[in-house]
Amino acid sequence: MKKLFSVLFIIYFNLAFSQVVLSTHNLDLKKSRDYHEILAAPEAKNHGVVVFASDKNTVTALQYTRVLYYKDSLATERPDDDEYNFMAGYSYNESGHPSAYWANSDFTKIQELHFDFDTKTVTDYNFALPFTNEDILSTFSENNYFYILSLPKLGSKLKLYVFYEGRYLLRSLDFSSFTFKDADNHPTTLRKLLEDYTIQKIESDSYNPLPATVGKVKLYVSEKALQLTFDQNELYTQVFTINTVNYGVSEKIIPQILIEDSTSNSFLQNDKLYQVTLNDEELNLSATNILTGVVLKAYRAGKEDTITFKNSPLLEQTGDRHSNEFKNTKKFLRKAASGDAAVSVYQTPNDVMVVTGTIRTIMPTGDLILGAMMSGATIATGAGSGDMLGMFPGNTQTIYFESLFDENFNHKPLPQQRLAADYIGQYIAGHEKAVSMETVFKYDYYYVLGFYDVKAKKYVMVKFQDDFVE
Repeated sequence: MKKLFSVLFIIYFNLAFSQVVLSTHNLDLKKSRDYHEILAAPEAKNHGVVVFASDKNTVTALQYTRVLYYKDSLATERPDDDEYNFMAGYSYNESGHPSAYWANSDFTKIQELHFDFDTKTVTDYNFALPFTNEDILSTFSENNYFYILSLPKLGSKLKLYVFYEGRYLLRSLDFSSFTFKDADNHPTTLRKLLEDYTIQKIESDSYNPLPATVGKVKLYVSEKALQLTFDQNELYTQVFTINTVNYGVSEKIIPQILIEDSTSNSFLQNDKLYQVTLNDEELNLSATNILTGVVLKAYRAGKEDTITFKNSPLLEQTGDRHSNEFKNTKKFLRKAASGDAAVSVYQTPNDVMVVTGTIRTIMPTGDLILGAMMSGATIATGAGSGDMLGMFPGNTQTIYFESLFDENFNHKPLPQQRLAADYIGQYIAGHEKAVSMETVFKYDYYYVLGFYDVKAKKYVMVKFQDDFVE
């Protein structure tokens, strides 16, 4: 009993030490809860945060300083809910004043609310967008802009709408000079691929749980570029880089390690492409510098081998339930081979953490709704916060292990590290009745969990950090 108490005390102490309440501010959202929305909008380069909170009648903007102390607020009337259904994103102008964007379900109508904290005024702008001949692929807020990425019905181009204080720019991204192959290595088109595969928006500076990286088409956004990766063809990964200065498109082809009857995927981080391929006989993990094409290192493990480049047990987890451990590589690969390959890469304070495995969807009999949701091109939306908590449906099964490497992809045999995401998940579980409309975003060197405390009627921000090993 004494030993159990010590263990529980250590767990409690670590959780308490890892969290710091940054701010609590009174926020009385009126009924009905069906109209409640909150969007946390961190300004680029950690210059502050504005939180947009809405009930049926009012939109309130809470302004926080660079160190996330509450500073000011502005309120205005909520856009007509018959025309505008939800908050889709945000932007900032050069003076640091924010805008929130409201949209209808098909994004043909958008209203921007621009909050000027110096003059204490709110200005609205309305946009009617011509989406009758194009499909929305993704919407997101990055680099102080709000973006809409769309796919025209004709040609081999994408359209990028860039919104900023009362106007938008339209950029055409031309892919007509590039060749595309389908999963069977037959010629296909950009449009056909984007109709068949959902674009997954990756949060480049945050931890992306493995189910968020299983898609065959991924979108990465940085200050200087947008990048699209295609992994539908298991012979290679196709990497497209869109320069945000002139919006030119360039291509890199990175070969995969080939094995029969395999599943493969990739993850792009800091100009390195991490690729995994596996079947029930073996697993390969490699990293390639996409600028030079040089393979930094490749690791292989057969079913009779011990995976020497892992820092965790071989695990299986269904939804948010407790994970189970595989006894050996053979059992791990047998189960993993029945899923879709995925790999996620995250920069910890001292190391590069790679999560390798597969994702399986456990489909209950007659569950046709889930099947419809998991197929075809759908809109990926987000305001740059991501789902770093890994809160996925209970019928998502993850088979995986974690590894730590240095920048040159040399394995580091260190103890497992606890991430901010782990602490955030524990915090939410312990405050389940109070936490509502939570968002998580990276800010400076730490993460912030923002949420509405339903009982106290306050908006709360809590700071969390990754552990690290010296």
